[in-house]
Amino acid sequence: MENMNELEEMRQELQALKNKVERKGVLNERLVRKYIQDKMNDIRRTLYKLIVVVLLAIPLWIFIKYTQHLSWPLTIFTILMMVVSIASDWCINRVDVGSIGEDLKVTANRLVEMKKRRSLREKIGCLVVLPIWALWVGYEFYQNAPDHDSGIIMLVSMAIGGVIGGAAGLSIFYRWQRKNDEMIEQIEELLNEE
Repeated sequence: MENMNELEEMRQELQALKNKVERKGVLNERLVRKYIQDKMNDIRRTLYKLIVVVLLAIPLWIFIKYTQHLSWPLTIFTILMMVVSIASDWCINRVDVGSIGEDLKVTANRLVEMKKRRSLREKIGCLVVLPIWALWVGYEFYQNAPDHDSGIIMLVSMAIGGVIGGAAGLSIFYRWQRKNDEMIEQIEELLNEE
């Protein structure tokens, strides 16, 4: 009889231990989902800030066009470049935060794909579009300057602004990529625990 009681106690203890492990797994999964949602919300907030910057930059660029006598094709190209950049960021980073974690493997794959697409967009922008735009802007500023010295000053000012803007853009890009890496790492750790 005593062996039966001990055996029953051991079963109860084993069941309690199983329940505890399952609760811990559920808790870990919830924490990872919450972590991913927070990171995606951070990315989304940065994206909203970038949208505001573009909305402010468009009238500013039109003002520069008139004060510096720049061409309409350059102005239209510049505005399109800003709008397409923000639109592509929106499409790449658009993830329904509410559905994150339904299947963590699917979420991890979506995050990897997001990271790849963001990297491709950055390469196209930095290696193709930006050099064309910078040369065009430099040419028009230099050509439309009232004298040689003011043209040089404008080019140097544009170069400094370009370096600052480029550094800010790359900083955001690397921060977003790092957040993706952190989210993927959290999911992989949780999946490896299971």
